[in-house]
Amino acid sequence: MLDLLALGKRSGLTFEEMNELRVRDLVGLVESYVGTKKEGPREATQEDIDAFYASMF
Repeated sequence: MLDLLALGKRSGLTFEEMNELRVRDLVGLVESYVGTKKEGPREATQEDIDAFYASMF
């Protein structure tokens, strides 16, 4: 929990502002601020598939 408070402070939030947020809102805000939000896997393109099979031989 202390890590979340530290991340919130590094993002420029006050303790009062953090107190008004839910934990998942605070995490989402920090991820947006830092830019590390994972978007999940992307769909492979034909180039990806060709490169994968080319590396097998």
